Amino acid sequence: MKESAHVENQRRFYDSGSHDHLRVAADDLYSQKIAARTAEQLELRGSESVLEVGAGFGRFTFPLLEHCAKLLAVDLTPRSLEELANTRDSFGIDPVRCRTLCTDVNTLGAADGERFDAIVGFFFLHHLSDFAESITRLAPLLRPGGRMAFIEPNRWNPLFAVQLTTCADMNWRDEKGLYSLTPKRVESALIAAGLDDVRTARFGFFPPQIHNRSAAIRRLEENCEGAAWLRWLLPFHLVSARAAEGERTISSR
Repeated sequence: MKESAHVENQRRFYDSGSHDHLRVAADDLYSQKIAARTAEQLELRGSESVLEVGAGFGRFTFPLLEHCAKLLAVDLTPRSLEELANTRDSFGIDPVRCRTLCTDVNTLGAADGERFDAIVGFFFLHHLSDFAESITRLAPLLRPGGRMAFIEPNRWNPLFAVQLTTCADMNWRDEKGLYSLTPKRVESALIAAGLDDVRTARFGFFPPQIHNRSAAIRRLEENCEGAAWLRWLLPFHLVSARAAEGERTISSR
């Protein structure tokens, strides 16, 4: 399938259906945790700028804004970004601090001179027809010393198969990349794009319906994250890298 056809299929899919599981929800501690863990691994500072690719309706955009000065939210679908902008305005967030751009990630260019301290994608890469090429295209948009990070599902966690089977707004055609995308492949793509200090972290345990329920459950999740025998099952891979000089290294934790 040509990239243009793939992009058009993605646009049609996310322009239809309710996609309730992707929307901003009040007191969504699950999304806040994912954004916070990403910001922590990136060593994101409150004065920095972020490019979020595949921002969708903004489920992770607004938690991430708590860790940076400004953010550009990029997505394929006007419908998603219109809702994101409406949510932004309802929260009283300055549009200058949270901008939106409707475009295919592979058309993003550096011609205007804008660079970012960090580039982030939440559950984004497995939707692309060639994620390595997209990473290569994104890398020049980083400032010197800038960081890039992607959260992706762990294909060995059975809950993603359950979600794919039971969620009306998900299908195999649009999610099949989940089962071929591994942390090692993402690490290799980041290195090939000229980045270094590549790191992979694994975390999480409960789905949002359980995670958001109580503090006791969230404490139990922290214990599960620390159990070495459960590490292979943890649902999220967080892979990051840095635009920097020096020897390239890979570390896992």
